[in-house]
Amino acid sequence: MKRKYQIHHKLTIYLFALGLGGCLLSACGDDDPDEPGTTTSTASSGFVMSLKTTGGDETEFIISQDDIMSGEISAVGTGIEQTGWRFFYPVGETLFSSGFSVDNQMAGYGDDGAGRITLKGEFIFENALEMFGKSDDEQTLLAMEIPRSGFANRRLHFVDVNTVFVRKIIGTRIFESTTDSLVAWPTALQVRDDKLFIPFHVLDAGGFFTTPQPDTAYIAIYSYPEMGTEPEKIIKDARTGNIGVNGFTTGLIEADNGDLYSFSCGAEMAGFNPTSTKPSGILRIPHGETDFDPSYFFNVEAATSGGKLIWFDYVGGNKAIARILVDDSGGIWSAFGRDVFNQQLVIIDLVDQTITEVANVPLHAKRYSSPVLVEDGKVYVSIETATEAHVYQVDIDNATAVQGARILGKTIKGFYRLQ
Repeated sequence: MKRKYQIHHKLTIYLFALGLGGCLLSACGDDDPDEPGTTTSTASSGFVMSLKTTGGDETEFIISQDDIMSGEISAVGTGIEQTGWRFFYPVGETLFSSGFSVDNQMAGYGDDGAGRITLKGEFIFENALEMFGKSDDEQTLLAMEIPRSGFANRRLHFVDVNTVFVRKIIGTRIFESTTDSLVAWPTALQVRDDKLFIPFHVLDAGGFFTTPQPDTAYIAIYSYPEMGTEPEKIIKDARTGNIGVNGFTTGLIEADNGDLYSFSCGAEMAGFNPTSTKPSGILRIPHGETDFDPSYFFNVEAATSGGKLIWFDYVGGNKAIARILVDDSGGIWSAFGRDVFNQQLVIIDLVDQTITEVANVPLHAKRYSSPVLVEDGKVYVSIETATEAHVYQVDIDNATAVQGARILGKTIKGFYRLQ
């Protein structure tokens, strides 16, 4: 069995070949207008995007553009070049960019007051920050280091959004069993009132990313913001499997009604090995409570004739936008690649327990999405097929989409507003 890191590394090693020489604040290179990212400043107006290019190195850029519904989107002649593969996470009007392998820095970007994107601050971490969340007032970024093997603390960083200063770091194991060699891999950091909810996978401690206990949903609950090193309690539910998918940050979301909703996948394509025998589904923790609601279980597989949720995010009105694996036949971790195009975009009514396919969106592949941008009842997504990539504007209420600008690159990881 291959380690997950090895598989991910195989998929992305070319991203890092030239990354050590990359410039974090502004683009590097000569003045050739055909090269991406050759300007030294990027406007903070319009839609700010994290764009991954194609080619040998697949460099990532922070770019901006006023119109994303026509024409093309490109990093040619513009953009702030990033080093290696990045996580992107917005909090308020600050965009955080965090290194994964060759770069152990997190940077925060914002508007400089003159209409340009500027570096607000940065800091260095020990292990990759791979899970993110935020405070209710959007003044604090939560960023967690997750060691990839052994029994070690998951170090949660409390970062000031305005200064990008790390105010404190709390170490916690979340869950571990030295007897069975098991550890926790968090899949969300969700604050609600005075609690921090951390759903997690149960993984082997050897770093092979196997899932020895895939048939139960787990959430650790901590006090917040005065978080201790141990959870107040861990809740479990055997109606579905481990919550969330590796690499995504929205395994648990809060709706307008104050309820929390989790999704479970369990698919081999999403890295579960062994896969879960329980149906992919959605659980609820009611507002003001810290236990799963025994009267609520949305069986996604039953509602979609065997489909499995691989991602969702909140879009308002007690609804979520989501991707469904229409089948699980691509092989281990194959949803992270570009060989299988079987993801369907849907809108989920979390209260009424309905799933509606978004019209006019093709089946596609998608590895990573930072939290979505929702404006005026519309949400923007990047859709990649075998031949091209486009922006799609999704009407949430009607579950319809309009194809927008063509993406001259592999993907847009996220859409943001910094003004």
